[in-house]
Amino acid sequence: MSTDFSSIDRLVEFGMGLSLAQQMISTMNTVMNNTQVAGVNAGTTGQTGVNSAPYTAGQWYVAIDNRQAGPLTPAEVERLVANGTLHDNTLMWRPGMTGWQMACNIPEINKLILLKQI
Repeated sequence: MSTDFSSIDRLVEFGMGLSLAQQMISTMNTVMNNTQVAGVNAGTTGQTGVNSAPYTAGQWYVAIDNRQAGPLTPAEVERLVANGTLHDNTLMWRPGMTGWQMACNIPEINKLILLKQI
């Protein structure tokens, strides 16, 4: 195999190889970012743990003392965080999520928990 890039044929081959490599990388990134794996934390492969839309009243369900509570309004969720009933290891779910998640893995809930610690 020649490494001489002086001929136009070699330059065309090199360009086509780069283009093909970029297309393969783009395809692989798309597949990786759209693959959903149960139990994987958000952010590791471009996945999101929850719907990106902000939550509205009456959507949250929580597991407290081995029992499901909900639907809860945002004010009720904030009250549970404030009184220490809802903490980072509390399991939560809302419509649109693929499964129950720990509160620390849900950005808007984790923010409430972190603010309480300040």
